[in-house]
Amino acid sequence: MRNTARDDLHALVDALPPGEAQAARRYLEYLRDLSDPYAHLDGRDPFENMPDRERSELRASLEQAEGEIAAGKGIPVSEVLRELRAAR
Repeated sequence: MRNTARDDLHALVDALPPGEAQAARRYLEYLRDLSDPYAHLDGRDPFENMPDRERSELRASLEQAEGEIAAGKGIPVSEVLRELRAAR
């Protein structure tokens, strides 16, 4: 039977020098987050570790922003990018 890429990865992890396990873990988490930046939350509230005051302020800001977008007051991404490029 032929090894899968996953089997190869397990073998590579097993062969890592002891001091490199953390770096490999961070890199694999980075690759995971490229495809789904919220995968590490596993259904948890992304605000759960924030103090209550900050959490409520952030939620209020997000609700306000969503309302502005729904009302057509949003700034197009192309305009934001143009402004960022001009600020360099």
